[in-house]
Amino acid sequence: MNKFALLPLFLILFLSTKAQDRIITIDHDTIHCTILSINNDRIRYELKNEVGSVNGRFMNLSQVAEYTRSTQPEKKSKPRKLKISKPVSVPDNQWSLGLNIGGSTMPWYFDNLQSSTAMLDYYSKLKTGFHINTGIHYMITGFMGVGAEYSFFESSYEGTVQTEYSPSIFLPVSEKYREYSNYLGPSVLFQQHPDIRRKFIISESLSAGVLFFRLEGKSTFPNVDNSGYTDVTNNSLFTGNSLSAKFGLTVEYRLLRHVSVGVGGNYIWCSLKKAGLESKGPNNTSYSTGNQELTSAMNLSRIDYSFVLRYHF
Repeated sequence: MNKFALLPLFLILFLSTKAQDRIITIDHDTIHCTILSINNDRIRYELKNEVGSVNGRFMNLSQVAEYTRSTQPEKKSKPRKLKISKPVSVPDNQWSLGLNIGGSTMPWYFDNLQSSTAMLDYYSKLKTGFHINTGIHYMITGFMGVGAEYSFFESSYEGTVQTEYSPSIFLPVSEKYREYSNYLGPSVLFQQHPDIRRKFIISESLSAGVLFFRLEGKSTFPNVDNSGYTDVTNNSLFTGNSLSAKFGLTVEYRLLRHVSVGVGGNYIWCSLKKAGLESKGPNNTSYSTGNQELTSAMNLSRIDYSFVLRYHF
């Protein structure tokens, strides 16, 4: 057999291999295929299997790092290689569900309260507490989504002090307070991916809504008379709500395709100007006020620092 008889076959195989298109995914997988069409959302391509049949497939551009076409879609006399970077306008996943858990502080809590320094130090534990934030957003593009956010905050204080009732008599007064804040509002989420593999995510959120405030109190103190004293209990409830705003920032790492973890923080602004008070004391005594204007607005603004868990689907 002529040793050059197989040369045309090798040339055909070589040209066939060279003519194949190529797709490289964000996971660094390479797919040799034939690209049929490309639009703003996805690539349509064909793969030949071992038995010779052809399978048509689609791939979202958000999963493509780059692709190469051996020829242009239009007919031209001279084929030319194209290398096009993927656009970032297509979201990896349509929905983003986030959960933030951590501590909080309210450094401006007593700014407008008229009281002694000793009393402010006494109740300072109400300024720090625990929070849970959650939000769900529909990603319109790869960098922006719209949705809603909810935030829960709790702090408490419990203690006993000795109060002087006469020059030689000190009696205990115990107090217990529990504070709750609930925030709810619509939100806009922005996301950026600083690395080419899209493993790191920087997210910012902006929200405006309503904050509901609740402060429960219970105090036990002695009722002193000529024969001695008797402990009595007084229960109080202070409630109000106000317009509020929330800003959040997180930095996350994508552990899995649908799961990312990281750290973050929030700033919630709120100034409570109206509130109501209910009080119940011994012998069925009670006192209440409606939703009234406060002499000085309560600054309920706080700072959160969180561990972040986000699910993308």
